[in-house]
Amino acid sequence: MSYSPKVLDHFQHPRHAGLLDAAAAGERIVSADAGLITRGDALRLALKIREADSRIVDARFQNFGSGLPIASSSCLCEMLIGKSLDEALKISALDLDRALDGLPELQQKRPVLALEALDAAIRSFRGQPARPAHDPREAPLCSCFQVCESEIEKAVRLRGLKSVDEITSTTRAGGGCQTCHGDLFDILKRCERGEFKFHISPAEYSAAERQSGISPSPLELECNPPAPKTERVAPDGFVYPDASPVAALAGIRRAGQRRPNVAEWKAFTHAERAARIESVLEHELRPAIRIDGGDIQLVDLQENRVLVRLHGHCRDCHSSTSTLKQGVERKLQDMVWPELEVVEVS
Repeated sequence: MSYSPKVLDHFQHPRHAGLLDAAAAGERIVSADAGLITRGDALRLALKIREADSRIVDARFQNFGSGLPIASSSCLCEMLIGKSLDEALKISALDLDRALDGLPELQQKRPVLALEALDAAIRSFRGQPARPAHDPREAPLCSCFQVCESEIEKAVRLRGLKSVDEITSTTRAGGGCQTCHGDLFDILKRCERGEFKFHISPAEYSAAERQSGISPSPLELECNPPAPKTERVAPDGFVYPDASPVAALAGIRRAGQRRPNVAEWKAFTHAERAARIESVLEHELRPAIRIDGGDIQLVDLQENRVLVRLHGHCRDCHSSTSTLKQGVERKLQDMVWPELEVVEVS
C-alpha cells in the first residue's frame, strides 16, 4: 500500500510528539488514551487548554504501538492548536484524509486513535464520564487479544467490514490462534441479515461517522435493538427503576398524548398528575440521561413545582442546572403542563 508524500513526511518527521510543558496560570492539561498496548495499537493525546475560553494552546501525542497512527496524530495536533473545544470536535477523519492526501487508517478500515483520544480528553476536561468500549462484565470472544463480541459486532456495523481479515485488521480479533475465526464469520453473516445483538446509541453512530467517514445503512438504523437497561445501582446508592411504578396507575396512558387543558389538569388527582410527570420522565427523558451514566428521580409534586433528585454522574455534573431547566423543565412544560417548574432537591 502506497502512502502520500504528506503521510511519509509526518511519519518520518512527526510534529508535536512527546510530553507537554507545565501548564501556566489559567491553563489546564488533560490527557486520554486510545487503543490497547496488548493489541499493539496504543496512543496517548495530551492537550493544554486555556480555561478562560476553552481554547487549545498546545497538543502532544505519544505512540506506543504500531507506527500507523503517527502521521494522523502529528497532523491532528497541528490542526488542534488555536481551536476551541467545539471546533476541535468538528474535525473528522475525512478532514485528516484531505489534509494528508490519503489517511492510512481509512485505507485499512482501522480506527483513528487520535480522534478517539481527542473525544475522551475533551470529555475529561468537561467532567463528563468516559464512554466504555464494552460492558466490563462481558467475556472476550477473542482470548488472544481480549476482544469482546459487542466490540467486534459494532466494528462490523459501523465500519462496513466484510471479511474476517478486515475484522482482524480493525480490532485485532482473530489475529492470534485463529480459533475464533468461525465465530467472526458467524457475526459477519448475521449482521448481513440485520440480526444485531447489541444496541448502538446515536452518540456512537455520530462518533463512528466522524472517525470513519461511513454513514450507517438503512438496515442498520431499522434493525438496531433497543438500548440495554442501565445498571440498577448508581454510585451514590440510588436504585434505578426497571419500570415506572407510578405510571402504572389506572387510566394513565403513556406520555406523548396531547397536553391536558385547564379543566382536565385541575380535575386530575395529585396521584394522576404525578403519574403523568413520571411517565414523561421514564419514556422521554431517562433514556437520554442514562446514556451518560445518570438518572433523575421524582421526589414530590407541590402545586406546579416538580421536585426532583439527580443521581449517578448527573449528581455533580457542572451542567446539571442547564439539563434541568433547558431539558427536563421544557419537556415537562411541553408535554404535561406549561406552568410546571422543576426544582432540584438534595
